[in-house]
Amino acid sequence: MKNLLFLCTGNYYRSRFCELYFNHHAQQRDLSWRADSRGLAPDITVFRNPGPLSPYSLEALQALGIRSDEKPRRPLTVYPADFLAADRIIALSRREHEPMLKAYFPSYEARVEYWEVGDIAIESPAEAVRKMIGLTEQLLSEIQTGESVEG
Repeated sequence: MKNLLFLCTGNYYRSRFCELYFNHHAQQRDLSWRADSRGLAPDITVFRNPGPLSPYSLEALQALGIRSDEKPRRPLTVYPADFLAADRIIALSRREHEPMLKAYFPSYEARVEYWEVGDIAIESPAEAVRKMIGLTEQLLSEIQTGESVEG
């Protein structure tokens, strides 16, 4: 089983959506990949999120028929072990996350691929979800065919 790691700032919205969407479709396609997600902020508790998962992510996943029997976990901060365990790492925004990676995890930054999906203050949830679905679908197809995708 290969491991994919999605990164965003607080592990509450974008990276979590991609993790759950990817895992649902990877299982349906019988791919030997499993995604996880983490946040790059050193202390994600400062965000004071009102629950374990963004309502935008939850609503979009439910609208797509993606449900989990598991109770959503709380957001998690990334640690060096998470980078080491990942076969592939994708950060959801170069503009937002490359500076954080260079500041906090410079030895792992070269392994990270970047998409460009803005947080809520930058892009509407509808637009962000549309982009995340498209990029994740390209990624799933790439894994099946061995091609490369960049967003």
